[in-house]
Amino acid sequence: MDVPADILTKLEHFCAFQERCESEVRKKLTTMPCSVAQRDEIIRRLREHDFLNDQRYVETFVRSKIHEQWGKLKIRQALHAKSVDAQLIDEYLEAIDEDDYKKMLGDAIDKWKRQHKADENDKPKLFRYLLTRGFSTSEVMDALKA
Repeated sequence: MDVPADILTKLEHFCAFQERCESEVRKKLTTMPCSVAQRDEIIRRLREHDFLNDQRYVETFVRSKIHEQWGKLKIRQALHAKSVDAQLIDEYLEAIDEDDYKKMLGDAIDKWKRQHKADENDKPKLFRYLLTRGFSTSEVMDALKA
């Protein structure tokens, strides 16, 4: 199938600049003048030439969000919203070192307490904050007990 070379080149640069998932590329393609068949062919070529790689995308996404102190629930939800394969999401979330994850949760608690000069009356606020960061109720309860 014949695909416009300029569109393929633009998308190669788009994917080379930063890791992208298929849904991001498809969204970008909707703004470009090409048919559905051409879009599918462009996606196939990007995968073939390793510009588009779901495993690499998920690995990079999880690593960056852990660094930003996101919990597993929020990461899972964000990846699901990008239509990433659930099995791939599970694989990379399970690969997170539990000790590092607990330390990261503890660091998030310490950071919040420093910023809010927390006392015992602020525990519900801290609890809600950690839930919005994507940590599960049980993870938060365990961390606050420790």
